[in-house]
Amino acid sequence: MPTIAGLQKIVSLWKRFSAGAAKPTGGEGEWWPLFGYLSDVRPWSAKDRVDPTTDRYVERMARDHPDRPVRLELDLWFRAEPALRADARTYVTELLAVLGGQLLDFATIEPIHYQAALIEIPIAQARMLQSLKGPIADADRVMKVRPQSLYRADGGIEGDGVVAEVAEGPVALSGPSVAALLDGYPVDNHVLLAGRLDIQEVDIGAAMVPVARRKHGTSMASLIVHGDLGDDPGPIERPLTVVPVLASPQHLNVECTPPDKLPIAMVYRAVTALMEGIDGLPAQGENIVIVNHSICDREAPFAQRPSYWAKLLDHLSYTYRLLFVVSAGNSNDPFILDAYADAQAFADADPIERQVAVLRCVEKAKGRRIILSPAESMNSLTVGAIHGDGSGACPNGMTEPYDPVSGVTNITSSVGLGINRAIKPDMVETGGRQFVQSDVEDGLLSVWAIEHPDIGQLTAVPDPSGVTNGRLGFSTGTSNAAALITRAAIRLADVAEDIFEENDEVWAESATRAVVLKALLAHGCGWGATGELLYSLYPGKWQRRREAVSRTIGYGKPDHTRVVSADGSRITLLADDVINHDELHEYRLPVPRAMINNREIRRVTMTLAWSSPIDPVTKRYRGVLVEVVDGDGKRKFWDGLDGVKGEDGSKKVTGPVVDATRRGTLQHIVLEGKKLIRTAPTGDIFVGVQARADLVAFANVDIPYALAITLEMGQPVRQDLFADVAARVRAKRVAVPTRVRTRVRG
Repeated sequence: MPTIAGLQKIVSLWKRFSAGAAKPTGGEGEWWPLFGYLSDVRPWSAKDRVDPTTDRYVERMARDHPDRPVRLELDLWFRAEPALRADARTYVTELLAVLGGQLLDFATIEPIHYQAALIEIPIAQARMLQSLKGPIADADRVMKVRPQSLYRADGGIEGDGVVAEVAEGPVALSGPSVAALLDGYPVDNHVLLAGRLDIQEVDIGAAMVPVARRKHGTSMASLIVHGDLGDDPGPIERPLTVVPVLASPQHLNVECTPPDKLPIAMVYRAVTALMEGIDGLPAQGENIVIVNHSICDREAPFAQRPSYWAKLLDHLSYTYRLLFVVSAGNSNDPFILDAYADAQAFADADPIERQVAVLRCVEKAKGRRIILSPAESMNSLTVGAIHGDGSGACPNGMTEPYDPVSGVTNITSSVGLGINRAIKPDMVETGGRQFVQSDVEDGLLSVWAIEHPDIGQLTAVPDPSGVTNGRLGFSTGTSNAAALITRAAIRLADVAEDIFEENDEVWAESATRAVVLKALLAHGCGWGATGELLYSLYPGKWQRRREAVSRTIGYGKPDHTRVVSADGSRITLLADDVINHDELHEYRLPVPRAMINNREIRRVTMTLAWSSPIDPVTKRYRGVLVEVVDGDGKRKFWDGLDGVKGEDGSKKVTGPVVDATRRGTLQHIVLEGKKLIRTAPTGDIFVGVQARADLVAFANVDIPYALAITLEMGQPVRQDLFADVAARVRAKRVAVPTRVRTRVRG
């Protein structure tokens, strides 16, 4: 920051520029070209301090609870001097004493430069904030005033449900827990969960959540352990660690983050308790690698800059080698459907035409359906929800917006993009079928999502009457989709353990343990027919259309069987290592003989996942870029994979634009082609992994990464690709030149 005198001088020059004064001579004139790019120059003021969402939030609180004080969060300027940070709590307390308010919670998290207070102030003082006035609006040590961060689980689908037909008995589990669920308190004696959960209480105890209200945590635990019971996929064989972070206050009939706590501080304590231990206790989950975090801030849709909540997840993931699986969030607000005059016309419409109309209007309304923080987290896997489940047909009297086989996202799944326009959500998974209700207001038809008690994903639920501990019910949403991805990650952890063991290594102790799972989870993703459908519907040029598809489904729905199952037409290879700034790791993979002089559709899929440290105060944010390059250090890759053209002459849409994949920490590229590979001068395919520090401070840090590559023919060939390539890869793992990496696992 400049000196006060310097700041006053700049503001003075700006006023002269705004008044149309001629450009001065000398040094002062150098400001004129810069001012030409700016809309305003002013000291940080109430206009910047009070978040724009505060106005609507205060209005809603005043309408719904006119006699209650309003709860807000104050983000304080983070001070480098410990003494100033220590004095901040006293400052807030004295400020509230003037207002007749109350300090409910206060937290400091130094690694992400976070210092914040949860406060409660009279409604009259909150009203002053709407007009950008009052002591809080003018408080110099307050950086931001915003609505209280709060996650509130949907009430769930009301219905009688069914009773699980599962006999109680001993549960045989193998191996330690590798996944933790940060969510609600589950019904741990439910017949489907008994003996399978390891509950670690940090801030939320069992007494704070009546059994009848333990809906969300029970449902999420059930989906992770058993999947959608409507599909009967079978349970995982590892225990699941649960750290409850949702309570159920007496005056509310829902689960939510405690109204008197800062949620971000609870998450920080929960993960610290697992990894290091707190309050004098040892670490409670040293083997944890996967963290399911299907909760988000309903008052904070992502808005260009990363939230502190996302910064925390990014910091924790890099520091502790963790993979956070985060839900994209549910957008429940109505949106305009301009293709129909009224609800009856909408209900009577042809199903295919109706689906097209809804998809186009969801795209138009994307500005109000943005992912909810911390879904923008760069190191995490963010998951959207597909319209699909294992339940029955659409009930009479309900309107289903989409067919259950097209693979499009359900009606509430929030859309991206993420930090610096990174691909978000990263992927999508089934999240239950939702129906629509409609109404006409001011001559416009609005629609919104509703759930049905007999449709959705079938999970364990609490029994409100307490008669049975085996009740089942249905639920939908992005939380469900994230739970299923977490379940898949646990299964892939078994695969990773076996692969590392073959190389006399221990996966759980590896620096790359989390990014290996991240790469494997994303490696089976593809747009497929869903991507082609959406691409054909969205307007604009091809770049804009592909970005629109990316906003909705990310890299697509993963097919994990493509990664773990054997097939004579494809081989998947996995490499992992740590890399530093300005390094290039070279991988040379033998060209399968069956791919040479063969016009069968070939596909090469490359997935690069890494974990980057962050700078919490700069706009660039990400510390290190890692990317896949060709032999020239560029992104043109190799001959023979020039894209497959359809009947109309356009190339098949296989995924996001390659340049867009470089903006986050996950790069997934699908290349296809029919052109003959007539010669292979080097006899191999070159793939480079290159690192560059986005910020100088990270030039010397180790960056863990994992690279998965699948070589594939369009159909099985006589020669087994796996046998061909694997034999030659292993033969090359003897003596190699310096800098050429060969830690390739077939």
